Amino acid sequence: MGQNGTVDEFDRPDEPDDPMDVLRRLLRDLGMPEDADVNDAEVRADLFRTMMRRMMPTDGVSDTTVVWETTRLTARRLVSSLGADPAGSSRASRQVSDAVHLAELWLSDATVLPPIPMAPVVWSRAEWIEATLPAWKSMIEPVVTILSGAVSEATQSRMDEAAEGELADFQSALHPFMSRAVAAMFGAHLGEGLGRAAMATLTGTDLGLPLLGRPDVGVLPTNITAVHQQTELDDEGLLLYCSVREVARQRLFAEIGWITPQIIALVQHYAREMRVDPEGIASAMEAAVPDHLSPETVMAFQTDFSSILFTPELTKEQTEILARLSTLLALVEGWVEDVTQMVAGRWLPEWEAISESLRRHHATARPLDVTVTPLIGLSASPRSIRESTAFWRAVRAERGVEGRDDIWRHPDSMPQNADIADPAAYLAGEAPAEDDWDNELRRLLGSED
Repeated sequence: MGQNGTVDEFDRPDEPDDPMDVLRRLLRDLGMPEDADVNDAEVRADLFRTMMRRMMPTDGVSDTTVVWETTRLTARRLVSSLGADPAGSSRASRQVSDAVHLAELWLSDATVLPPIPMAPVVWSRAEWIEATLPAWKSMIEPVVTILSGAVSEATQSRMDEAAEGELADFQSALHPFMSRAVAAMFGAHLGEGLGRAAMATLTGTDLGLPLLGRPDVGVLPTNITAVHQQTELDDEGLLLYCSVREVARQRLFAEIGWITPQIIALVQHYAREMRVDPEGIASAMEAAVPDHLSPETVMAFQTDFSSILFTPELTKEQTEILARLSTLLALVEGWVEDVTQMVAGRWLPEWEAISESLRRHHATARPLDVTVTPLIGLSASPRSIRESTAFWRAVRAERGVEGRDDIWRHPDSMPQNADIADPAAYLAGEAPAEDDWDNELRRLLGSED
């Protein structure tokens, strides 16, 4: 109490602030005139837009940038959360360098493709993510662009239908942030797949894809050690076996210059043939929206929406492209397997046990099957790889190492599925006729020169 019996300012109980004072402070904090008429629909829309921009900035950053930065951060957070991810030690670097040097020497009798004049590198999982992200971007971005456009069209269409009167101003203000939210969702989805791939891959291109911008022979000792601990295989033999496979694959990608551009051309063609129904996406989104919000319902919505968005229905054209892409990837891995078996059969006594363990590892890990493969079809089945290995072995038996490797130098002479199933017919010279797909690929590849 004050001396005159009144309540001093500091003795008064808490009273709610004047709503107008609160509103004026909010307007001031957001950089708007304090006397702005909030009863005006345009002012309210501007206020809403400014508040959303504070929570989710959109200025100066494209949705594409958001996708790939979110991808990178999500992948790195995932690998960080799933265990230690040490950078390569000097001891690991020496071991890898010695293994790669031996692999280069051993491969001199197994392939005529020349050695790679590059020093081997030792990567942590996070470093593998950074090294391969540009290649993932070049392959996946066309698909992301198409799907993101379809989602944007679907959400805008629904907003336009729902908007009445002044609500249209709020819908218009919300649209850029919906676009940004979808971009972040794309990035999180892809980042999870790449993070799990980083946990499973043993070398730079162990997934069978040309993921490096230059012919680096990269090894992830942490992942190789994890396989060693699970299988109790000889750790030195396991490292040597993985090094032989990686060096062989890098020699192929480096020397046969058309393989990487053709894979990218097929993926981009696959993306162009994608057909997405915005109306179907909008309806599916509405069906997946939960009746009430909670952590559980939000997670369920993200899962349902991801399954809708990231598993688009294949068109006839995409199915044909996918078959060609899978055949090429299987031929690459089949060739690597044949070359590796030649070397391992001579120098590594435990090679069959190592090969079987790695086959099981790759069959069970398959980190891209849920997140990336449905988007761009980059996969080759274990069966197709076995058949391709048998094909290359039959060619080598008939024509020798040089004759086998010489096939890669001429894209027109590459075998098709029928040839892989019947190597004898292929070796007899019964080449398949050209078709429109071959001509289209030549046009695409030629346009990049």
